[in-house]
Amino acid sequence: MTLFLSVVFLMFLTVCEESIYSNQLPDENNHTLEGWGLVWNDEFDGDAIDGQKWNKLLWRPGWVNNELQAYTDRDTNVFVQDGNLVIRALIEPGFFGTDYTGTSYTADYTSGRLNTAGKGEWTYGRFDTRAKLPKGIGSWPAIWMLGSNISTVGWPHCGEIDIMEHVGFDEGNIHASIHTTDYNHVNGTQKSGQVIIPTATDSFHVYSLEWDSTYIRYLVDDEPYFFIYNDSNGDEDKWPFNKPQYIILNLAVGGDWGGAQGIDPSVFPMEMKVDYVRVFEKSENSTNVNVTFQVDMKNEIVSGEGVWLSGGNISSGQPGGLQMQPVADTTVWEVTLTLPPYSSYNYKYRNGHYPDTWSGGWESVPDECGEGSYNDRALLVGNSDTTLSVVCFKECTACE
Repeated sequence: MTLFLSVVFLMFLTVCEESIYSNQLPDENNHTLEGWGLVWNDEFDGDAIDGQKWNKLLWRPGWVNNELQAYTDRDTNVFVQDGNLVIRALIEPGFFGTDYTGTSYTADYTSGRLNTAGKGEWTYGRFDTRAKLPKGIGSWPAIWMLGSNISTVGWPHCGEIDIMEHVGFDEGNIHASIHTTDYNHVNGTQKSGQVIIPTATDSFHVYSLEWDSTYIRYLVDDEPYFFIYNDSNGDEDKWPFNKPQYIILNLAVGGDWGGAQGIDPSVFPMEMKVDYVRVFEKSENSTNVNVTFQVDMKNEIVSGEGVWLSGGNISSGQPGGLQMQPVADTTVWEVTLTLPPYSSYNYKYRNGHYPDTWSGGWESVPDECGEGSYNDRALLVGNSDTTLSVVCFKECTACE
């Protein structure tokens, strides 16, 4: 588990078996997740963890991120109770155990970590986890994914997708991120987003990931808050997310991030409760949409680095933005993005490439076509391919 992570409060409608939602499960609010079909799930309704779906990890303290807990397979640390998976962290000074390599250790804290490696692995889809997070300084729960090829190519080349991470000293601040060879927290280059969920430790919320070949989108309670577009041009150091990944659920104690402000002994036992984990694939009648953005630079001196689509959430995590290309024999620049249907974005055009800063090159959009605190342009994607009207850089309409 590395820094950060994402989301969605799903609710399902019972429908006939012949429909594309035949595998969906009803919940208390009877909403439907349209465009997706259920392919794997665990509702934790039994009396034990399903060994055909989950592996229980046996790790000694300090194995990653200088975390202080030992991960055990004991039913005091990981168990099913009242329809929930419970991952419980305990203070147990002098606890003696053996990790998966046969190495003996002693630990002052114990906890649990599950994954689906070798039992459930997916390339693309929607991943929903309904969970209630632990309260208390020193806690570090996570819902995340790792490339199944980690044993052969190593981390971070395998790719890591953090759906949800939370640290107890910063209560309610939910983090999401990706880690790759080029973009990772060791180098301070990871692409990360966050959202405040004030009741994250008091009630259940659905943390969701939508993962496709062209984008990764994070949501909480079905509200999107962070978006990453694949502009890697096939470079796996930037985007290794075209191979299977497996799910991980864990509750760490302390560590480089979780323990940055110490550990409060009064909050133990700490518990992360998980109501369900559900994996969906896109239904046959749900497809992405191609959107072509166009800007006319007629009245501008174009930077030698070209024009970029940037700002807002269209290129969140990518300060430099997404590169546009000149249209032959015109002053127009354009780029076509493949986006999820019925999604919304804000953005600006940027003259020049500034990969290490959010300053420089921005257009100033007039109030009549801008919105929000930064006066961004806005886009609502429909369900069909679209070419946006050409607008003049810094203007709402075409250049005169």
